[in-house]
Amino acid sequence: MRLSRCWLGVCLAVMCVLSACSLTPFQLDALTPAEPSATRERAMRRLSLATAYYEQNQNTFALQEARLALQIDPQLAQAYSLLGLIHQRNKAHQLAQQSFEQALQLALVAPFQSDDLAQVQHNYGWFLCEQNQFNLAQTQFERALSQPHYRYAEKTTNAVALCQQRALAQASARSHND
Repeated sequence: MRLSRCWLGVCLAVMCVLSACSLTPFQLDALTPAEPSATRERAMRRLSLATAYYEQNQNTFALQEARLALQIDPQLAQAYSLLGLIHQRNKAHQLAQQSFEQALQLALVAPFQSDDLAQVQHNYGWFLCEQNQFNLAQTQFERALSQPHYRYAEKTTNAVALCQQRALAQASARSHND
């Protein structure tokens, strides 16, 4: 009986070794997913590249890289926000709106970073201002400015002033046409 248990143990060990040897590296990777922080880091590298392309007015490449970032991490609010900016620049207003709304939704999911949320709110506010939706834009700007540790408050304050000037100019133009 003792020999039989020992033999069973040896057989199980051999089977485990053989089954482990038959796994390809791809299967091992599938069994051991990357750390979430490593995934986020990869997505952030793509997003940085997308941002650099966007800043150089290379929207096609920016769009590709932002989409690759989202393939890596579909919960990356900043990537949706950048997509919104790209669509806004390309005059694809409905796609921009959808991207900003998705970015806001994701940015509000815990654990969220208030600075990231504020940047999304700023970008969405600027989009709304360009769409002449001044009250909604003002709301987004105020929300951005209310976020603790927001690094770009001065940029948002300047955007508020520009948006208010646009609203006044539009109101003035309407009153002259009436």
